[in-house]
This record gives sequence, C-alpha cells and structure tokens, in this order.
Amino acid sequence: MSQGRVVRPLGACERTIDFYMHRNPLQFSLVAEMDRPVPAGVLASALATLQDRHPLLGVAVDRAAPEAVYRVSEGAIPLEVAADGTPWQSVVAVEQTRPIPPAPGPLARAVLVPQEPGCAIVLTFAHQITDGVGGLRALLDLVAALDGEELTPPGDVPHVQEDLLAHLDGAAHLDGAAHLGRTADAGDATAGPPLDDDERMGAVGELTPFSGRTPHVDTLALDRGLTTRLVRRCRQEGTSVHAALCAAATVVFHRRGREFVRVLTPVDLRRAVGLPDEVVNRFTGVRTGSAAHDAKDFWGFSRRTRASLALQRTPAALQAGAAALAQHAPSSPGDAEAMMSAATAADIQITNLGVAYPSGQSPGRQNPSRQSPSGLSALWGPAQITQLRGEHILGVVTVGGRLRMTELTHDPVAGLVPEIGAVLAEACAESPHG
Repeated sequence: MSQGRVVRPLGACERTIDFYMHRNPLQFSLVAEMDRPVPAGVLASALATLQDRHPLLGVAVDRAAPEAVYRVSEGAIPLEVAADGTPWQSVVAVEQTRPIPPAPGPLARAVLVPQEPGCAIVLTFAHQITDGVGGLRALLDLVAALDGEELTPPGDVPHVQEDLLAHLDGAAHLDGAAHLGRTADAGDATAGPPLDDDERMGAVGELTPFSGRTPHVDTLALDRGLTTRLVRRCRQEGTSVHAALCAAATVVFHRRGREFVRVLTPVDLRRAVGLPDEVVNRFTGVRTGSAAHDAKDFWGFSRRTRASLALQRTPAALQAGAAALAQHAPSSPGDAEAMMSAATAADIQITNLGVAYPSGQSPGRQNPSRQSPSGLSALWGPAQITQLRGEHILGVVTVGGRLRMTELTHDPVAGLVPEIGAVLAEACAESPHG
C-alpha cells in the first residue's frame, strides 16, 4: 500500500467519513436490473472500463500517513456471481454486513445476480470515495459500457468539496429540481418552514456497535401513472417530489403515534451549486422536523418542507457549513462518531437521486418518462445502514417514468414503505385547491 502513488489527501468531509468508518462500516449499494443476461467476463471488462474512467474507483485509503490520503490501488473492482435466481434484495442486505476495508482497495465491489429473463447488477461503494449521486453516475456509465458505448475520457482527480465551495463566486446557480429531481429550490412558503428551531431537532442519536446483523429490506415501485400524477401535482402545488416524499413519510410516522418527526435529506452539491457530475463525495445533510398538528394539510406541509430545505441549501449556507467542518474536522473516530450522531439523527433519511439519465445526457433536456439507458429495466437504491439505533434509510431513484423506493433498517416498522406510497396516492387523488 505504501508503494502506491498518493492521489490526494482526504478533505474534511471525507476525513469525517473515514474516521467514522474505523468502527462503523458506511457503504451503500445501487442495483441495476437488466432485461438481458450479462456474462461475468463481459461485466468484468466493463468494470475495468469504468475504473479507468473514474479515478476514485481505483484508490485505497492510507491511514498511516500524517493525514489520511488516497493512494492508487492496482486491483480490479472485485466481482462475484450470486446463485441463479437469488433475490437482489438478499444480496443488498448481505452487502451491508461485509465492510469494505480501506486498503488495499479499490473501495467498490460488484455482484452479478442472474435472474429471468435478464440479471441484476449490484454495485457497492465505500462512502469515503463517493455519495449516492456519484454512485449513480458510475452505475449508469457501467450500463453504457455494457451497451458498447464509449465513455468520456478519464477526468482529473476530483477536487476536495470544501475547496470548491470556498471558491464559489456567489453567482453559483440553483437548479430548480422542482420535478423528480433532488432537493427543491427556493419558492413561496406559506406559513413559514416546519419547526427547525424546536429543541427536539437537536436530539442526538445513539450508535449501535456493528455486529454484522443483516438489515431488513423493503421496496416499492410506483407505477407510471402515479409517478406522472405525482410530478404534475407537485408542480401545481408549488412544491417538489422530494418534499412530498418527506411529507408522506412524516405523515406515516405521525399516524403511528410519533409526536415529533425529523427527516434527514442529503443535499447534492452538484445540483445545488453547479458542480461537475463526478464519482466523489459532493453532499451535505440537512434536516426538517414537524409536530403532528403541522402535517394535517399535506400540500401545505410539503410546501413548507420545500421552503425549509431551500433555506438550508443556498450557496451561502452551504459555504458556511463547509467552512465550519473544515475548521473543526474530527481528529479521531470518537470525534467523528459524536459528530455523526448529532448531525444525522432522524426518524428517517430520504436520499432521492432524482431521475436517472443515460450516460452523457443532461437532466432537463430529456423526457424522464421515456428516456432510459438501453437494456436497463429498473434501478434501486441507494441501500445503506449507518448503525444509528432506530434508523430508516430510504433510497429513491426514478428511471423509465417509475419512482422506486428501497428502505433498509434494523428496526422495521410494518408497512412503512407501502404506506408512504399510499399517502402519496391519496394526496394526488385530492382535488386541487383554488
């Protein structure tokens, strides 16, 4: 490992994740269901092409240096083949029980799952090298390589996100994303944002020691009709699909007797401030909260959630958060655990990757109900566990006009994911006001 060339030091966000991962595996999986079989040799070749395209798919983390650094890893992305017909959900669950070590690298692996009539491909990434949106970019590039497309030439090693945010010129654009995209932009807020200043927002989570327990996995795919109605209704109501998802999950927890509900939303900095679409960490986390009486008017609550999220994802807010982390980055696993337990505690985390566009295509220029990579029949994830007691992590992604949800937890709430879908359907069936 020490012989590998240094790629670059880890940034503050990456160091925080890496310190946390000393004792708490933090990795996520994305799943591509293909409508045709893919031979293992063909997939291995495509993975090599993918590794050539994205520098951080070919690194390890060297923790022995004075400060942790990425070093070049000469290894190929490991590929396993599951038994024919194995449910991909089982593979995803087991992937959370197998920590990806920081060395010798690389910090990703793949499982090919043969199934009729095609196959599923499960890609799992260590969180030191990328977030969900970066993982989706890698998965879509892999599908493109399997389709015989030539990927764009390898880029430079992605810069540290704190450095990029520190040099924003103030004119960084905000991507509207008011459709099936990631966290919403600023908009009209009726009755102010939810109770972000409530003291219950700051309650610290409790870590559970990693034991290799297999998490519970639940999934739901909205049909095309409901997905289309949801997008249309969110536009009519002046809100976003992501805010509606947050509202629906909150309603479900309130119906189950929780008086105060917090939702954690990872914010994609690529869309928020116009950073390149690269395989790297480009995110921060923001939270919204509500008491039960605040969520009775679904669409009003959704608009307030959207407004609250927008306030927390302005360029100035994101710059301030990155600067604070850079100045007070953890220096030990204990520091990182304390920081993560305080910053990420929530009743549910919703990671919405938005519409998955084929490699090389730009969001906003395509019809999301019609455009999907050749051979790709479904996408799922990101699927992840962070070791916080009582956590529910909901991954959301849309391809081919269908929004799909994947939930992982060690503390199942019966019917949680189906009821989120039912709440969305109920809300879309209501007559619009005015």
